[in-house]
Amino acid sequence: MFKRKKMIQTISPILLAGLLSLTPFHKTEAEINTYIPYDGYEYVHSTDTKGLTIYWTHTHVNNKSTTDTVSHTVKREAYATATVSSSSTFNEMVLEVGISTEVSLGARVEKTTTVTWTIPPYSTYTLRYGSRWVKATGKENYYSRGTLISSKTVSGQWTYQGYSDSIKQN
Repeated sequence: MFKRKKMIQTISPILLAGLLSLTPFHKTEAEINTYIPYDGYEYVHSTDTKGLTIYWTHTHVNNKSTTDTVSHTVKREAYATATVSSSSTFNEMVLEVGISTEVSLGARVEKTTTVTWTIPPYSTYTLRYGSRWVKATGKENYYSRGTLISSKTVSGQWTYQGYSDSIKQN
């Protein structure tokens, strides 16, 4: 024992650290049987698409020589639906797409607002108002104690903002 102690004292600290890192690490039986559990859902993103639903249209004719300002109170639907087993899966889906929802999962509400359009002289425009939405698909995996128990295809669709435009008619 004396020789080993003396030998370690004469080895440089850097070399000693390297040698100690090569020493095998032995675990006790209790440490081997200990695990870090992972129970829960995981979302694996596949595709997403964006779209537009028009809820209101109106054709406005301006026969005057001055610009016309048109205001309308309009309604649209805001919603968030999904075929997921857990709201945490839906939250991961939203994060993966990168576009937040207007309402919480399962909600469907009517939103009312007043929109103003400017119509140039001697022109006709179709005015539109609606909701922008996104749809996502992917896999929902369920793990118990770190083992994959089930996997299913899931989808979700939600609105993220209102939309308005005006289209010039010939």
